[in-house]
Amino acid sequence: MPRWNPIDLIRTALGFGLLAGAGEVIAQTVRQRLMDRRLTLGPDYIWQLPVADAAIFLAFGALLLLLSIPWPALRAPRVAFVFFGGLAVLSALLLTERVHIVAQIFLAAALGVGISRILVPRIEGFRRGLRIGVPIALVLLIGVAVAGRAARSSAERRGLASLRADPGRPNILLLVLDTVRAWSLDLYGYGRSTTPRLRSWAQRGVVFDRALAAAPWTTLSHAVMFTGRHPTELSVEWNRPLDGTFPTLAEVLRGAGYATGGFAGNYVNVGRATGLGRGFLHYEDYPLRPLAFLRNTTLFGRVLAIDRVAAMVGRRRMIPALSGQQVTTDFLEWTERRGRAPWFAFLNYYEAHGPYLPPVPYDTMYLGKPDAAVDRFWEQVQRVYGPSQLPLAELAVTLDAYDGAINYLDIQVDTLLQALAARGDLSNTIVVVTSDHGELFGEHGVIAHGNNLYLPVLHVPLLLIAPGRAPEGLRVQRLAALRDLPATLLEMAGVANPGLPGHSLASAWNPSGDGGAQDPLFATVEYNRLLPKWPPSPVLKGSMRSVVLDSLQYILNGDGSEELYHLGRDSWEIRNLISLSDYRTELARYRTALRALPPGKGFGPIP
Repeated sequence: MPRWNPIDLIRTALGFGLLAGAGEVIAQTVRQRLMDRRLTLGPDYIWQLPVADAAIFLAFGALLLLLSIPWPALRAPRVAFVFFGGLAVLSALLLTERVHIVAQIFLAAALGVGISRILVPRIEGFRRGLRIGVPIALVLLIGVAVAGRAARSSAERRGLASLRADPGRPNILLLVLDTVRAWSLDLYGYGRSTTPRLRSWAQRGVVFDRALAAAPWTTLSHAVMFTGRHPTELSVEWNRPLDGTFPTLAEVLRGAGYATGGFAGNYVNVGRATGLGRGFLHYEDYPLRPLAFLRNTTLFGRVLAIDRVAAMVGRRRMIPALSGQQVTTDFLEWTERRGRAPWFAFLNYYEAHGPYLPPVPYDTMYLGKPDAAVDRFWEQVQRVYGPSQLPLAELAVTLDAYDGAINYLDIQVDTLLQALAARGDLSNTIVVVTSDHGELFGEHGVIAHGNNLYLPVLHVPLLLIAPGRAPEGLRVQRLAALRDLPATLLEMAGVANPGLPGHSLASAWNPSGDGGAQDPLFATVEYNRLLPKWPPSPVLKGSMRSVVLDSLQYILNGDGSEELYHLGRDSWEIRNLISLSDYRTELARYRTALRALPPGKGFGPIP
């Protein structure tokens, strides 16, 4: 058997790499559209996966070529077919984690031998195919990538050029600190000084002490904030994006002449694939960076998931998210080139989301340091809810990292606002600082989010700063729903509301025509079979709903069981009032309110 020259070997590597990438594109498309999988890839995955796999196979080809210097037999076509064919098969097998990786490697090697036996007799035809096919495929992929970027840039330029707006209208800035619960901010009485800068900024605006999110997970909560709709009205599910049924705040403001820009740190859950980018002329999400491309492939992604490899490369780099500093920088650069039109910008910061890996030194700023306030918190958790299902030391480490992440976000928000103030933009900008949902660290025996509807995961910070449009130093005690943000911002900006539902929160200091009316505060979470089964969480019983009207929170679990808590007297939700006769009238009222919520898919009957 003749030996291949280096060019043929490299072409073979690229050819198999492109085929492996094409297979991954097909598999990911099927998984996202036909299977119960999250939307984790941006629209550019169609060219990014083949390019990334081609780069990986090219690296292996270079290695094989280097090894063939002392061992020329490695350049035999049958060896290349076994090696690269087996590698392509392995990339497909790694799409499932139900088979042990060692078994996958052996199976891939065996199939690689089979591929070699098929291709060796047809070697000349295969070589001709590579000479023609590989360059064409690479040109097409590069063309798709360049055309996609050019089309988005062109659409943004045309959109900006067509804007016609009153130059006196205020800018609008919506900052979402992903996964930040109100309970962990000293602005809301937390024992640690996690947000000293935000506390200072709060003196210039309005703080809502009882703001609640409509969902305990990112995509659905953002969709509610963007549309003003109840969660069960929306198309968003764990594996389904926001559709075009209802208009979004960005669409309305863009129609009113606003330049609209979105900057998604948590691009997996708020990237364009989720439908949340609708209405934005400019949207920064999936980064064009080599490591991000490689991380999405099965071959490289599986290797990077190994703890030792992640530690060597840097765990922070393994998180599929943009850093807070990058989000801030991208936004400030965008505001400089967006023209004279007023702007609406949405920024999502990721650092407080698990696995809680803020940059140095915030990752360890609280770790192992004595803190009486936090010690009292852990004592209260154990006293109220009993022994944790996870080691307390492990929970304490995660909370320390989480608090450090919040401190880092505090600096990012301050940096951004200081930059706007230095430019003179802040005086004509409405700023909202909030979160999409909170987090649990053992309360009710539950950790994380997306798996319950208890207060720590729904109670979020809400700060509104609007010089000349909102008072300074005001704290609002009444309930506030994030669902009301679109109506609030449109009213404050003087933009006609074409029908986005909700009530303006500005009625807290400036009573409007509705007299400060409020709707019930609904929250929901669907059962998701992909959620971890350990430690147990309430949503494993089925989809859940909750309603808050006054000081009571009613929770209907998926198994039909009910919970009722008096949040004013029992914010830790220790005593379930559901069986007390004193609350029968209130219970009936809350059940009736829940029946008014659009039913949604997968929710059981209401008692």
